[in-house]
Amino acid sequence: MNEVTRQQLREEFDLTAPMATWIVITHIFVLACPLVLMWAVAAHGDSLSGLFAYPILVQLASAVYIGSTAFEVAQNSADRWYLTEATRSVADLAFNAFMTVAFCMYTIGFLGLGWVALVTVALTLVFPFAYIANHPSHRGLSGTVVMIATIGLYWITRDPAAFLFMVGNGLGVYFITMMVKQRAQWMHGFGAFFFGLGFLSWPWVIVNAVNSSQLPWLTFALITIAIIIITAALTPMMSRAKETPRQYRP
Repeated sequence: MNEVTRQQLREEFDLTAPMATWIVITHIFVLACPLVLMWAVAAHGDSLSGLFAYPILVQLASAVYIGSTAFEVAQNSADRWYLTEATRSVADLAFNAFMTVAFCMYTIGFLGLGWVALVTVALTLVFPFAYIANHPSHRGLSGTVVMIATIGLYWITRDPAAFLFMVGNGLGVYFITMMVKQRAQWMHGFGAFFFGLGFLSWPWVIVNAVNSSQLPWLTFALITIAIIIITAALTPMMSRAKETPRQYRP
């Protein structure tokens, strides 16, 4: 690696090379997860036509989801991938707004047009204004749209595995929250990893539906309880995590 390349990397990342590599790899993983959902819908399109209202809209929603991550990468680049707090910016607004649109589209793709779709569209339209006004409700609005989409997928498949998406999201939020608090940047990678891992539950649900199988509620409950117990046990250690030193600027 020549000096010019090294300097370019220093301008992009305020992290050590191994940590930057870890975080970038996990973000690529997150980016790939909607592609798995698109594959599942495309591969089982004939079987899903009687299950999903608009299978094509589920695929388009995945494309919007992937597109929204470009704004997250832009924001991370502006922060030089060293995150210290929730940054409010045009890029962050675009990321969250398009992500909310994607889950609104998922809901319509799963359930079709109806009162649930109208509620989801209304919440999606309100979100950018709540964000710009810095109203505390903006996170709740986005989270509610995600929850509605998750419930929608469960409603038509009756597969509890759909809710593993929320479990993964919860773990992702946990690691990001701890990262911001402790400034331990390695947690950023774990947060991204669990966001992606949770998303993979949706293509799993699709494959289950095609094969007329479901994750038993008991198994789902045991998985969730185990995760809660492990997370609670790890919290004291996580709370003592050391701040990651900045590499190229004070």
